[in-house]
Amino acid sequence: MQTSTIKNHPLLFFGWLIFIRITGLVLLQNVQLYFWDRDFLNYLQRFITPDRTSFFKGVALFGSPMITVGLAIIASVFLWQRKMLEEALTTLVVVVTGNAGGLIIKQLTERPRPTTMLTHDSGYSFPSGHVVSAVILLLIVFQFILPLISSVRLRMFFSMMLVFWVALICLSRLYLQVHYPTDVIGAALYGLLWWESAMAVLHHQQFNTQKVIQHNRGQSS
Repeated sequence: MQTSTIKNHPLLFFGWLIFIRITGLVLLQNVQLYFWDRDFLNYLQRFITPDRTSFFKGVALFGSPMITVGLAIIASVFLWQRKMLEEALTTLVVVVTGNAGGLIIKQLTERPRPTTMLTHDSGYSFPSGHVVSAVILLLIVFQFILPLISSVRLRMFFSMMLVFWVALICLSRLYLQVHYPTDVIGAALYGLLWWESAMAVLHHQQFNTQKVIQHNRGQSS
């Protein structure tokens, strides 16, 4: 991402500072943060039942990065076939780099998963890979796919369903005790910031391209 472009968007720049702060607290194993995370998971344990556990295991399965990244690639191919080449390429690049960035952060923080997991999950805890990929997919659909639907009601319906689906994925990571709350919050924030940063860079490049085209036209005339 281009630093100068991001600095031109104060909210985006501030969002990255918040994410870096959360990551720093996780990396330094902040005691207050750990106890807050632990207390929240302990509170959720009172709602655990066999039926709910089976349900959220299903949600986690269909919301796995393998599924969401696969759907994003399908979306990229769909956009390519509609001759929306810039959107297709942006989708592919953001999905690959965003998820790769999440994995790198996991390796840097090396945060162990909660010891109360209801289902086996490997790898480190921060940030949640499920949430990162789901949020990025959600934003791809919002930005590039939903505007292609002419019906306002259908757009509203699919928008609400997508938000509900991502919310369920977030909740499943907490209910199944495979992530701490800050893993989920950090992942959602990271996914949002990565996408918005990519859009800021894209719009900056488009603006520069338009300026070059207008300049060339002015010289030729």
